[in-house]
Amino acid sequence: MPPASCDSRGGGGGSHSQDVFRPVARRAGLTVEALLKAAADGTLLKRLPTLDEVANVAAFLASDEAGAMTGAIANLSCGALVD
Repeated sequence: MPPASCDSRGGGGGSHSQDVFRPVARRAGLTVEALLKAAADGTLLKRLPTLDEVANVAAFLASDEAGAMTGAIANLSCGALVD
């Protein structure tokens, strides 16, 4: 599955991930796609988190359902960072 993109302008005008990662990829001599694939390959799940997954966790953490949580760190690294 290709990485999700986010466009604050609406209407599919561009890819936020392209804008964010292009300078990093360029310095590494890679395309953005190759950079993101390498990042995904370095995780235990062999993928990166989707925008939906990040949004769902953010919504949960902001909800009353998470009211008993204190000082928690939500690790959404797909296993890139092992707790």
